[in-house]
Amino acid sequence: MAILATDDSTRWGERDVGELAVDDPPLARAVNKNLQQVPGGSVVPAPSQSSQSNLAFDANQAMAGANTMDPVWQRLWLRCQQHDWQSMAFIGSSKRDPDGVLEIAHGMARLASELGQELTVFDARNLGLKDMGRMLAQIQSITSRGKRCIVVLKLVTENATTVPMAQNVDAALLGVFIGETSVVASSRTVEEVGRAKFLGSVVLNASLAK
Repeated sequence: MAILATDDSTRWGERDVGELAVDDPPLARAVNKNLQQVPGGSVVPAPSQSSQSNLAFDANQAMAGANTMDPVWQRLWLRCQQHDWQSMAFIGSSKRDPDGVLEIAHGMARLASELGQELTVFDARNLGLKDMGRMLAQIQSITSRGKRCIVVLKLVTENATTVPMAQNVDAALLGVFIGETSVVASSRTVEEVGRAKFLGSVVLNASLAK
């Protein structure tokens, strides 16, 4: 999984497609080149709150590096710890890399394990209406014991259960796939779930993932 991210100064809605800031200049040029090749400029639109920023970085073979010694994963983990949550929705969809968001969630669970914590990952991408109650009960059971969980969901344009599921957890992350995630789909997801839920976004380049 290849992950592309902006630095802490880049906030949702504060820069346009061609102005992403990245810590490493060569990487910044590569990121902007990829973005400029996206038809229509597919890019995350997002909340304007100053506390909500892109949780992004560069990671070649990210899953292999999901450990507490890898600065890439350290950064993602620490940024998430700046907020108080026990349950979190990780929302995103990609046809080229359908398991991309799920893999990142499992990477976070691996980090939690190394730190002596328990983090359960639920794959609820294809959750149906009749199964929502059971899934919410499982989440409640985990959080009531002081443990954490991540629920992986599709964009709201692909599964209507995403909205109520995300609204019933403490926080959310948006997975943005360059060249795939449209402004319409990401904007609708943020608006329907609620801007206040989102901690930020993880920007992924599916074309580099394989």
